Amino acid sequence: MRKIRALYTDAFSGLTRDAWVLATIMFVNRSGTMVLPFLSLYLTQALHFSLEDTGWVMAAFGAGSLVGSLSGGWLTDKLGSYWVQVMALTGGGLGFFALSFLTSFWGLFLGVFATAAIADTLRPANGAAVYAFSPPDKVTKAFSLNRMAVNLGFTVGPALAGAIALWSYQGLFYADAVTCLVAAGFLAYYFRGRRGSYAPKVPHPGSVPSTANPSGKSPWSDGPFLGFVLLVLVYATVFFQLIGALPLFYRTVHHWSEDQIGWIIAFNGLVVVLFEMVTVQWLGDRFAPRKVIAAGCAVLAVGFWALPLIPGLTGMLLNMALLSFSEILAMPFMVTYATKRGGDQARGRYLGMYAGAYSAAHIVAPLLGTRTVAAFSNPETGFVVLWVVCGVLAAGAAFAFTRLPAVVGVNRAA
Repeated sequence: MRKIRALYTDAFSGLTRDAWVLATIMFVNRSGTMVLPFLSLYLTQALHFSLEDTGWVMAAFGAGSLVGSLSGGWLTDKLGSYWVQVMALTGGGLGFFALSFLTSFWGLFLGVFATAAIADTLRPANGAAVYAFSPPDKVTKAFSLNRMAVNLGFTVGPALAGAIALWSYQGLFYADAVTCLVAAGFLAYYFRGRRGSYAPKVPHPGSVPSTANPSGKSPWSDGPFLGFVLLVLVYATVFFQLIGALPLFYRTVHHWSEDQIGWIIAFNGLVVVLFEMVTVQWLGDRFAPRKVIAAGCAVLAVGFWALPLIPGLTGMLLNMALLSFSEILAMPFMVTYATKRGGDQARGRYLGMYAGAYSAAHIVAPLLGTRTVAAFSNPETGFVVLWVVCGVLAAGAAFAFTRLPAVVGVNRAA
């Protein structure tokens, strides 16, 4: 018991107060993540959209997120991450409130696109802020703390959202709006007086100076990084079935209610909160990040292959547990790789393109999921085919990640 306590204590040590505040802001914001996990159900159950139209509205979120991620990276390099985060949180809150009044296909398509385009400028700006306020040898740990806060919010949000959805789907939009605005106010209050670009990082004694991208070249001219982004896109396309096809699978095949769906999605966040920090602490100095990312992709493949092989609740819980551990292994080291590769002059743009891969996956994932299922007269058969395809894609990404070149960062090769 003492060793376990020491492991968790070490996992959370060495981080700055500012890093903890940024994580708290993300927790408040992500506690309102109630619309996205239930958007496909809202469209099909409440508004009676077809699977194809539902897929297009979900894809509109991804398209807007892609625009927001890329523009957010550029704005972060120009304005500094403070202003971009405040504008993203405030604009996103107002956007979610406006979405509650829209019910037509085109109204929701355009509204979801616009809201995502504004809200997701937050992602590269927040990543740049986390890097700026972290000791050089604690960068991956700081990103893990931020992700832990996101996942803790993602544990609270869907669980509450399931209960709210039973009462009113519109309530989900109101909750998302309020938490965005509260997070914006907290950020503006804490960082008042430090509104410009964040201060340059002071090298840590014994750290390896970064040799990545000293000229600040664009990520568009960095071939290996473009390959990395493509692989992140493949990984995220498979992973995001968690908020697209899986809720439909739970409802269509297993006839679960919204609150039951909310709890199993919340299980993902709970696993990540409990195990990510200690896992990153243990793996960080033992294995090359590219290999840890590849292992995460392999676990993701097994997670989706388990669904048709192990039926019922056991298979669904195993799938969710494996998805959670895949996320733990892959995502913290992915963002570290992108952050280090960008160097000091282009970090915002590199993080913007990295976040853009997830945004593009929000376009591809719902189209892949809904169209694969809709191609079969028996939805259960369509879901089985989808899970097999997802496993193949994740397994291919696992191999490809091991072939990426290393990038020397602030404390070890990534």
